[in-house]
Amino acid sequence: MADCETDQCPPAPVYHAPAEVHISTAATTTTTTATNTLDPTTFIAPRSGPAPSVVIEFCDRYACSADGMFFSPSHLIIATECPDNRLVGISFGCDNRVGPVSMRDNRTTLSRLHRATWTQTELFLTFPPPALSSITLVPLNSTETGGRFRVWLLPADSDDPKLVWDRKTEGGFPELKVLKQRIRDVIQPGTSLGHSDAKPTA
Repeated sequence: MADCETDQCPPAPVYHAPAEVHISTAATTTTTTATNTLDPTTFIAPRSGPAPSVVIEFCDRYACSADGMFFSPSHLIIATECPDNRLVGISFGCDNRVGPVSMRDNRTTLSRLHRATWTQTELFLTFPPPALSSITLVPLNSTETGGRFRVWLLPADSDDPKLVWDRKTEGGFPELKVLKQRIRDVIQPGTSLGHSDAKPTA
């Protein structure tokens, strides 16, 4: 015997599409400005979420070969938050959302994606909300951003992002304890970082 006979089942709900759907066609305008990769005064900070937050830009692309082939990043990782700035999850996949998050900019090999996510995790463990409201990863993929790995910090008392690290001008990737010290000195001056603090000089 059937679980539900025809004359006993309630009718299925009927959903009607709205008569008119409004879709915003507004697009984010990107301003192209000449920048010198070795002059931090020409760097343009990416958009950030509510302060205090960190932005990590990175480019996971190999240098172009003679035939012009290169590797493109396959996904983006974004830490998402609810309105009261509590971190509620991490989403994976290509996503152009701009929300209450921090970003990183890196670019050269696949290892930069892993370095960016590792740095993100370490910073959240050291500076959990509300010390940092969010940390966003921003993958790049153009010849102009090749080799880039930048970390930006938006303090709570400023509208201007502060460049905390740039791989090219610093001569390499950041050592975590140094990066943590620089961020701490801005958002929590005087707070001990334990083993991440520099040893006093004799």
